[in-house]
Amino acid sequence: MIDTYGEWETFTNLIKADPNYLEVFCDTRELFASDSTRFSRMVLIKYDNNFDIINKTIIGKNFYNPTLPMFINILKNKFIYGLIDTTQNNLKYFICSYDSNLNIQNTIPIILPNKNQITSPGNVYLNNNKLYFFCADYTTFVASKLKLSIQCTDTNGNLLWGKVFQDKRCLTINAVQTKDGNFILAGLKYYGESLGAQDSAFAWYAKVDTLGNILWEKDLVRGSPFLADDFWASNINGDIYLSGSLLAFSSNIPINLHSDSSYCTIAKIDDKTGNIIWHKQLFTERRKIQGLFSIIKQLQYNKGSMYALIDNYASERENPRDLSQYVMLAKFDLQGNILWKRLFSNWYASNRAYSLTALDDGFLICGDSKDSTHEKGDSDAWLIKTDTNGCIIPGCNAKDGIAQIINPEKVFTVYPNPAQNEINVETEN
Repeated sequence: MIDTYGEWETFTNLIKADPNYLEVFCDTRELFASDSTRFSRMVLIKYDNNFDIINKTIIGKNFYNPTLPMFINILKNKFIYGLIDTTQNNLKYFICSYDSNLNIQNTIPIILPNKNQITSPGNVYLNNNKLYFFCADYTTFVASKLKLSIQCTDTNGNLLWGKVFQDKRCLTINAVQTKDGNFILAGLKYYGESLGAQDSAFAWYAKVDTLGNILWEKDLVRGSPFLADDFWASNINGDIYLSGSLLAFSSNIPINLHSDSSYCTIAKIDDKTGNIIWHKQLFTERRKIQGLFSIIKQLQYNKGSMYALIDNYASERENPRDLSQYVMLAKFDLQGNILWKRLFSNWYASNRAYSLTALDDGFLICGDSKDSTHEKGDSDAWLIKTDTNGCIIPGCNAKDGIAQIINPEKVFTVYPNPAQNEINVETEN
């Protein structure tokens, strides 16, 4: 836990990891302001190995709802971020350059259409010196006014082209590039009138080309092979995976919305057609007021396996409203089978993860935690560094309750197959 400003603080992104220092992005919120949704600062911070601050640079302050910074890894020391101006209620995007001492060298505004408000883009992609923004366009918070938006600029922020799909009430959460150079968009599609209404949206995904044309799209509504509230897309060693969650609760009280169950899901799709090749349900809870329910935040590929960053809730007390939130790191094989999972928590009632970064010797998780009421302002940003087994204390994997058998067919032999009266099972060990 790192208390940087004594306010509500969040580490959202790891920028760089070096043996001698870390660069992270942090934002802080003034809890005691008349409007606590106002962020007081957006800050770049460089820490040494003892987590003492080497440098820090304030990028923006007194703005509502800043987007999480989107770093352009191909362009050295550049990132994109967005801020809603509190005086004009207009979202503005910027390309920001900084040097090794975190001094801001240049800030370029990105010219996007501003007839309507543009939401935070789910992803910004740099491809052939073009920036692709996958976002949404709306005039109010009414879902029927929501429109899928795809914008393309050069690396100086000048608009090259833009498309708004009037009949697509879709919000892109993120996008990944496919083998053929096109993009898979993942997010949700609205059916109700309110953006925040329960049971108003379901998972949606689509493929678009580099000119913003929709090649195909799929939405998961009732009657689909499986349901999810939204999707996150991942490029796993060239293949496209979707991960999402279905939550059967409202205001922390489970309800009979989706068969009164909640679960996470991982699916592999054919990026040429959008068809689901296979899907698996994980962490399923049925008809439980008290229990576990989880939300997959990110799914990443690293050295032959998949790693998921998950927000995990667990009711530990008699009151089902009194929920503790944990952070989970889980490892899967490429068939979606879980190999191990780790839970991280501290004494705060709520812990939230924002980013997972694979390092040479393990993983780094950025997040925050807050007290249950925000009345005291007891909330801090935190970093978790694990080894390659997801352990803070080396050797924790020796107590795993899940056998790490990736290829069961190499361990067990069953014959004859088919069988009539008897069957034989042989194992090498």
